[in-house]
Amino acid sequence: MLAARSQYLRAKIKEAREELSSKIAAGEVEATADCSYKIPPPLTVTLPEATPEAFQMVLNYIYTDRIDPTEKDEDPASPATILLVMEVLRLALRLNIPRLRGLCARYLRANLGYENVLQALHAADHANLQSIKEYCLRFVVKDYNFTPIVMSTEFEQMEQKLMVEVIRRRQQPSCKQPAVNHDCEEEITGTTLEQDMCVFVSGGGSDLADVKLRVGSSMRPAHRSILAARAAYFEAMFRSFSPQDNVVNIQICDTIPSEEAFDSLLRYMYYGDTNMPTEDSLYLFQAPIYYGFTNNRLQVFCKHNLQSNVSPENVVAILQAADRMRAADIKEYALKMIVHHFELVARQEAIRSLPQPLLADIISALVEEPRQDTPLPRSLPSSSSADQLADEDYTRHRSGK
Repeated sequence: MLAARSQYLRAKIKEAREELSSKIAAGEVEATADCSYKIPPPLTVTLPEATPEAFQMVLNYIYTDRIDPTEKDEDPASPATILLVMEVLRLALRLNIPRLRGLCARYLRANLGYENVLQALHAADHANLQSIKEYCLRFVVKDYNFTPIVMSTEFEQMEQKLMVEVIRRRQQPSCKQPAVNHDCEEEITGTTLEQDMCVFVSGGGSDLADVKLRVGSSMRPAHRSILAARAAYFEAMFRSFSPQDNVVNIQICDTIPSEEAFDSLLRYMYYGDTNMPTEDSLYLFQAPIYYGFTNNRLQVFCKHNLQSNVSPENVVAILQAADRMRAADIKEYALKMIVHHFELVARQEAIRSLPQPLLADIISALVEEPRQDTPLPRSLPSSSSADQLADEDYTRHRSGK
């Protein structure tokens, strides 16, 4: 996660890995053997320029894409909170995280006031944050701010150098004041968590992969921590043992997904992407249950995708997949589609290769729900609503309507 979101931290991690590899090769440290996979000691990356509290806030941003400086202090404009955000801003510049820098600047702009502006000015001057310092100076010398600020006790305790700078700035005509540096007022730019993880799973993080996923005959590099965070299946696996040769064979229930479908699954696991073709939804419908995801968002999407895109051309494939995955509601919907468009479906080559039990299911559906009386349902029915639909169809058929 650190490497995905900060190029500075990525470089530091690579340096630490190279240093650790050299120590292991020289026999200074030993890797822990676990089955056939040797686990190296944890990496140590030193950041002397960071304070623990500020870097914890940076970590929260890296993992969640947002900042919450009021977690311990409920007052968002307290001097302590403002100074913490300024320290995070300094770290964002150092670690080259533009979006975090923009979020901090927005927070400061929204929460500067009489009670904290002088502390912010002092901190910005000492940290060489020129854009924040300029913003604070302009706030202080405004007509409706200047008098209450200079009459305060905090102003009396300011460094002489800054006090002189404030007074001189106040005496300058507006036209002679320095041009505004818009770093503190810029729109939030930089990549989001989703964009960073998209690059990471698409190949940008392959050099930091620590496990391989085998899908059919191909391999996909992946990262244990991300897989374990997203799926109970992988968490239990990596906590209990290391797979043989550090390779995990991928399947969903009794089915090996296509490479394209598994790529869709990885994109979902890394950054929540649900844009996938209907064919991938066939494979992934049961994935949330099999892998133990914390919610059923992917399953709901797959069901909606199948329902919205099922057609006479792909209904046979959907029927087979639904039967294989024991998805009764999707199978029922596919059978109704086949009955409704039987003349088109019956001419397809795919129907000739269906196993006998599925052919029997189609015949039963044709008998139970005559085509002329079977409107296609608008949504996947539950078992109870399916029984109700069948009763209504039978009643209409007996009455000759």
